[in-house]
Amino acid sequence: KFGKGEITIMQQLSYTIEPEADGLSVNTYARNIAGLSRAFLRSVKFRENGILINGQRVTTRGVLHAGDSLVFNMPNDRTQKVMPAEGPVSIVFENEDIVLVNKPAGLVIHPCHGHYSDTLLSYLAWYYRLLPEQPLLCPIGRLDKDTSGLILIAKNKYAAQQLERQRANHTLSRVYLALTEGHWTDQPRSGLIDRPIAKVPDCFNRYQIADTGRPSRTEYKVLSEFTYEETPFSLVRLKLQTGRTHQIRVHMASLSHPLLGDSIYGHEGFLGFDRAALHSFEITCQLPGHQDLAVFSSEMPEDFQKMIAKSINFSSTLI
Repeated sequence: KFGKGEITIMQQLSYTIEPEADGLSVNTYARNIAGLSRAFLRSVKFRENGILINGQRVTTRGVLHAGDSLVFNMPNDRTQKVMPAEGPVSIVFENEDIVLVNKPAGLVIHPCHGHYSDTLLSYLAWYYRLLPEQPLLCPIGRLDKDTSGLILIAKNKYAAQQLERQRANHTLSRVYLALTEGHWTDQPRSGLIDRPIAKVPDCFNRYQIADTGRPSRTEYKVLSEFTYEETPFSLVRLKLQTGRTHQIRVHMASLSHPLLGDSIYGHEGFLGFDRAALHSFEITCQLPGHQDLAVFSSEMPEDFQKMIAKSINFSSTLI
């Protein structure tokens, strides 16, 4: 059910050695200055022309001098497992290392059972189909099918490992918007939810608060409260400190404010909302090869806007 064929793409990282790095070994420079992982170095050091100083092959013990040209050649060896399919793709930002996409609700990211070509990666594979070298397309993190908004996708191994490292050290951060049931009467309107999450035993795709679960932390802030047909709901800003499956959905439900339309942890079709009302609103990261933080944001999705617009007590909110 998947297209087959070996694809080899050569990616090259180049550095010019500055005076303060004079005398360092390739290994020390790569690990401490370039920020490359041990796994990355293992993947290139045994390849022909994997590591070059001034065009000459060296090992990780090679000594660097000011002005040297250090090059890592890394092929992206992989079997293509995404079936290209024509479909809409909303690209927010793109360079040689990443593509940032605004995903609509209802679209899955990876091919899976029942979704072999109607996926975000399939649509991106179609978008890039005419390029002589196909990008890797490695999503950084995940969004549920119901969740709309920004998803960051690495286009080569270097970008993928740099961004995954940022996820681990929290340089890469995500902010979400959610519509939740109820008003926050007699509850703090902002705070940190620090409650471990574990999978519900013998239950597919359902999670719960449990002392034996993995540490899970979500910052939240109530932005506005609304009422529609005498039913209260709220707009909440959420920032993940950890990234567990269903983390926001479980944490909101644990405060008795499940997401509108959440069929697992709340009430399916609540106020007519036909999905769990969650939107990936903002991503902050260092673009691979850059030191400054880049901040990307998206508009509130149309179904959120319509829900708020038809409610009473509507007020503009600074997100």
